[in-house]
Amino acid sequence: MRYLIKYTKGSDIKFVSHLELMRTIQRILRRADLPVAYSKGFNPHIILSIAQPLSVGVYSKGEYMDVEFSKEVDEDYIKEEFNKNAPAGIKALDVVKVKDKDGKKKKPQAMAAVEAAKYTLDLRCTDEKNVEQELNKLMKLSEWNIVKKSKKGEKEVNIKPLIKEIKFSIKESILHIEALVTAGSKQNLSAQVIAEYLKENIDGLDKDAFTYIERIDMFAYKGKRLLPLNEYFK
Repeated sequence: MRYLIKYTKGSDIKFVSHLELMRTIQRILRRADLPVAYSKGFNPHIILSIAQPLSVGVYSKGEYMDVEFSKEVDEDYIKEEFNKNAPAGIKALDVVKVKDKDGKKKKPQAMAAVEAAKYTLDLRCTDEKNVEQELNKLMKLSEWNIVKKSKKGEKEVNIKPLIKEIKFSIKESILHIEALVTAGSKQNLSAQVIAEYLKENIDGLDKDAFTYIERIDMFAYKGKRLLPLNEYFK
C-alpha cells in the first residue's frame, strides 16, 4: 500500500540537512508504530522517497513523501500518529492513499510527477525606490541570463522561460517575491538561483543579507491544470 504524505519543514529547522531530515522522518514513522514496509536484503530500510529535496536554509509548507505500508491504514490515523511523534517544525498536513493505476496508466512516484513549485522569497533592500524601478525593467525582459558551471565548463543559461509566474511587493525594506517555477527531474529552477540573479542585477538589494525562502507547494499537470501533488494523486 502506497501513501503520499504532505508535510512541513518549518523555519526553525531550515538549516537541517536533507539526510538528517530523512533520518528524522524514519524515526517518526517507527515511533508512530505504523506498518511501514521495509526493503529486502542485509540492510532493510523503510521504503520511502521524497518528492524533491529542499536546500539547506529553505523551509516549506508543501513537502511530499511516498511511503510504502505493509497493509492498508486509515489516512486520518496515519496523519494523527505521525504528528503525535513528530518534533517541532515537522507536521503532516494531508495523507493520500495512492492508487496503483490511473485508468490503464501506472501512477508515477511523487518525484517523477513534480512539474512546478511555488516559492516566496524575502530579500532586504537598501534602496526601495531603485529596487522597484529596476525590477519593473527586469520583468519586461525575455532573458534572465546566468552562468551555469558544470564538469564540461561554463555556459550561459536563460532562466526566464522557467518562471511561469512572478510578482513582487516592497514593504518596510523587504522585497517580497512570489514565483511559480518549473521543477522536477526534466527541468528545475531553484529559488536560490532567482535570488542570486536579482542580487547581481539590482542595485539597492543587500547582497550580504540572508534571503528567506519558503516553498509553498509542488504541482503536477492534470490535463492543462496544475494541481498540488496531494490533489493530483487523489
